[in-house]
Amino acid sequence: MHDANWNTLVEGSFDVINRTPHWRVNQSRLMGPAILKIMTTFGIISEQWALRFFSLFFITINNYFLAICISNLTNSKYQILNTLIIFNSLFIISQDVWLFAWDFIDITFFIFYGFILFKDEYFKYLILVNFLHIFNRESALIMAVFFLFVLLSENKNNIFILIKDKLFLGLIFNLSFGLIYTYFSRKLLFIRQSALTGGGQDLDNNFLGGNFVSPMLNYSQLFNGETVSNALIIISLLIVFFVLIKNFKRFDSIQKKLVFGVVVNILPIFIFGIFTETRQYFPAIVLLTYLIFSNSVKSNLNN
Repeated sequence: MHDANWNTLVEGSFDVINRTPHWRVNQSRLMGPAILKIMTTFGIISEQWALRFFSLFFITINNYFLAICISNLTNSKYQILNTLIIFNSLFIISQDVWLFAWDFIDITFFIFYGFILFKDEYFKYLILVNFLHIFNRESALIMAVFFLFVLLSENKNNIFILIKDKLFLGLIFNLSFGLIYTYFSRKLLFIRQSALTGGGQDLDNNFLGGNFVSPMLNYSQLFNGETVSNALIIISLLIVFFVLIKNFKRFDSIQKKLVFGVVVNILPIFIFGIFTETRQYFPAIVLLTYLIFSNSVKSNLNN
């Protein structure tokens, strides 16, 4: 929080609300930068301190929110504490030089998504939460598709009833609106790229108004000189996929949904993201934490 990289992260978040983001793809991620802008509106705190307070608040609130969610699923203090330790350990391990305001908020949304897979009475809040998520990051679109597939898989014999369901229609609306918002916010709000990145690097990327299509870029990242860190990332992902595939048949229905959620939030990174930016794995880490918790509870019951 005190070196030159911190100032770069401050600029990375504030430049979005000033319509001059480091990368055009960030222009649609307005929620976090808007909160930061409000925090500095009256000149009481600087941009640097605003991001410090913002980061500490969301680190605290995400831990508290997850603890509340897990405590609604178990009475075991051991399971709650163990889940929080795993949760924080995975984030500490996956730290990288890049970390933006929307990354912290994304974690909050995914804690909710994972929780409602266990407590379907909270599905009534999904449409509103997913709609708000759209203004933070386009991972909201992935989760709209995810929950549509969940509904379809659970109602495959009642498709005609499903298409009249408010939840299903709400997710369709969110997905449609989200695609339109993401595209046009990047096209209409974007003024120019931040001078920090030199300008022009992603102006030719037109998927959803600015996303990379990045398989070849990710291939080149394998040879960027960071051999050890790249190998650790790839090996870690292969281990995760191996464990998920190996145990898939014995997972219950909720655990299989969590597996699906982990996979659909990792694979797009290799198509539209950069696999070496480990902050992009945060959504998958949240769902993986729920899966580890669920498996631990299940193992204890069997014993």
